[in-house]
Amino acid sequence: MSSANKKHMQGGMNTTYSNVNTEDERNKKAEELLFQAWETAGYHGQPDEDYYPRTAQETRDMEDLLTQAEAAIDDPSDTELMEVMADTREVLEWSKQRHWTFAWWIIICVAIMGCYYFYQAGSEQDYVAKRQALTDEQVQTELSEAITRQQSYIDTYSQKLAVDTISEETRSLYEKYMENATEEIKELKAYNVETYKKHLVDRADAGVWRERWEAIWCFIWIVLYIFACRPRGYMITKRRHEDKMATGLKKILFGIAGALVGAAGALYVTTTITKWSDGSKTRDDDSMIIYAMKFGLITLAVIIVLWAARIVIVIATLLGLLRNYDWKQLAKDPKAMLNDLK
Repeated sequence: MSSANKKHMQGGMNTTYSNVNTEDERNKKAEELLFQAWETAGYHGQPDEDYYPRTAQETRDMEDLLTQAEAAIDDPSDTELMEVMADTREVLEWSKQRHWTFAWWIIICVAIMGCYYFYQAGSEQDYVAKRQALTDEQVQTELSEAITRQQSYIDTYSQKLAVDTISEETRSLYEKYMENATEEIKELKAYNVETYKKHLVDRADAGVWRERWEAIWCFIWIVLYIFACRPRGYMITKRRHEDKMATGLKKILFGIAGALVGAAGALYVTTTITKWSDGSKTRDDDSMIIYAMKFGLITLAVIIVLWAARIVIVIATLLGLLRNYDWKQLAKDPKAMLNDLK
């Protein structure tokens, strides 16, 4: 990608237009039309700002005036004017075209989540196979244990409810737990060995499909996100302030994750050497605790970034689909749909 294109992808240029020669009569009409084109642009000649259109209408108006200016050129030897004309045309072409604006970190993080769910689905599938391989005795044992477990919950809730000093809110909560446990034990007692085994297999199989759908949805969101993040150039210019805010939020997110990783790296194992009266020495350290803390902090940092990406991809996709495509116009003229999506 050329340096000029890189400037456009950032929605800004270093070029200024203040040096166009207006003191002679050469190409006077062309210059006037060019200035009108600049005045049509979004920043309207503000100091140190660039002449970029920020709406489709501004882009069309600016292009129409520039085309008239190009047609009004009488003396093409005015190299300064010709260069500025070409530069303005480049701005317009960039503004009309669609550009990929998706963030790779979001795609990578959501793809990792999708792969994780597929891996979990495989683990659940193994669990289904184990459920299917249970003998009648094992099924009966699991059923009895489930009934006993629910009965212990009911006994505990009964003891809690027997206390007169608990608040009404707490009492209401325990009564709800009691009701759920009672209903659960009623359902368990209705099972026999055959039906309970089927219940175990079905529940495990539901877990497989839940994980698979989680994975599939991750990759569907990635496709939608990439498609949604194709604004035309003038929309990039219009949303430049929001992009700066988004960049700032991303820095904060990675700053938090980096701080957690840094905290993990700052933890060191402490070794304590004890010398006893008989001259022997013993050595103790807190390596297990320190390594567990390191792992926990790094895991927390990764989880924060991954889940933030899952949230951001949904928001960015919905906003991108609403902002970057004129769905009403597409519905009115389906034939123009493919051209508009290009």
